[in-house]
Amino acid sequence: MKLTPTDKMILQLLRENARRSLTEIGHLVGLSRPTVRHHVDKLVREKIIRRFTIEIEQSHENRPSGVRAMFDVRLKRNVCGKVFASISHWSELVSCWSTSGSTDMRVLVEAADQGIIEDLRDRLARHPEVASLTTTMVLKTWCERISGIHETAPEGYVITRELEVEA
Repeated sequence: MKLTPTDKMILQLLRENARRSLTEIGHLVGLSRPTVRHHVDKLVREKIIRRFTIEIEQSHENRPSGVRAMFDVRLKRNVCGKVFASISHWSELVSCWSTSGSTDMRVLVEAADQGIIEDLRDRLARHPEVASLTTTMVLKTWCERISGIHETAPEGYVITRELEVEA
């Protein structure tokens, strides 16, 4: 399903506050309550919205101790799909992008500790198509949003993770 600009606005408002009323959303996007209800029902029916949830602030002691890193990868030739296929099964893989400029791919991983990050880095660096790899550790996440863009790998490649939209 292709998301309309209105669908994207509604999703963003629900991401910010899943308890927001349809009337409030309608006011913010300039639509009537029944029209907003129609859009939300369609997003649920099409499984774009899988569930409505809340986030609970955790005390500092109870927060997960996981670490994140980005790998900027330069390839020997343009085979991003082949490299992606070789890492798509990693449970630590969060996102993977083909990029323009001096970096061919950017890979975001999240693991329980830095030792796992180092192991993933070494495994990726040893891939025969990787020319060079730079690691950037994520110190703090200030903001994280999901764009609503759903991309698929080229035919023949297996995608092991599905985009999960939480509202």
